[in-house]
This record gives sequence, structure tokens and C-alpha cells, in this order.
Amino acid sequence: MMNELIKKYIRKSCKISTGSFGTTIVGKIIDVNENWIEVETKKGNELVNAEFIQNIKINS
Repeated sequence: MMNELIKKYIRKSCKISTGSFGTTIVGKIIDVNENWIEVETKKGNELVNAEFIQNIKINS
């Protein structure tokens, strides 16, 4: 269910926060596969485990 919700934001700019894990990723969601979200950032593509995400802000 969570992946279906995130999939509708593919190709949107976002800010993903893992909260207490201290990681914040800013970029564009390019793919959602199982529990992983692939994000295109200025540094390159990064993978984030969706189970650790606390907050996603969409910057349309």
C-alpha cells in the first residue's frame, strides 16, 4: 500500500527525511521497487529503504 502511494509522485521533486537516522535526501523520485525508492540527486542516484522514511515533502 505504501509503495502505491509513493509511486504517484514519480518524477516529482521531493525532500525525504529518515528522522532519527539523520538522513535527508533532496531530489526527484525516479522509481519505486518493493521497499526501495530511487532518487535522482545532485550527487547522483541514491536508494532509500522506504521502511526508514519518516517524512516525504513533495515540491511539485
